[in-house]
Amino acid sequence: MRPVLRFIMLVGITTLAGCNATSNPVVGTWEGRATADEAPFSFGAVTFAPDGTFTAEAKYGETTRAVSGRYTRDGEKITLDGQGMPARVYNVSTGDGTAIFTDPTTGKSMTLDRFK
Repeated sequence: MRPVLRFIMLVGITTLAGCNATSNPVVGTWEGRATADEAPFSFGAVTFAPDGTFTAEAKYGETTRAVSGRYTRDGEKITLDGQGMPARVYNVSTGDGTAIFTDPTTGKSMTLDRFK
């Protein structure tokens, strides 16, 4: 029963994310394309929900783990505060189906493509 409930929740979050995409351009489901050389970690896939929560598949070198938490946006800055990881602040820019997260300290970035 649990896998069915998880699937229903994921579909619900994805559906809700599409409803508010115009008010917050990062809301939705994204697929990462950064490599380990570009950033200390990258997202395999991430969903930013309209309620300020996110779930992600985070890749740290050869290790992949699920991360969930809260995010906040302040202009071009986004803060990800996930369980089991320190809060991270990025500059974020969005374009036609892409979002680029840049670490302001290192200048390294990861590009996310909107999942269609």
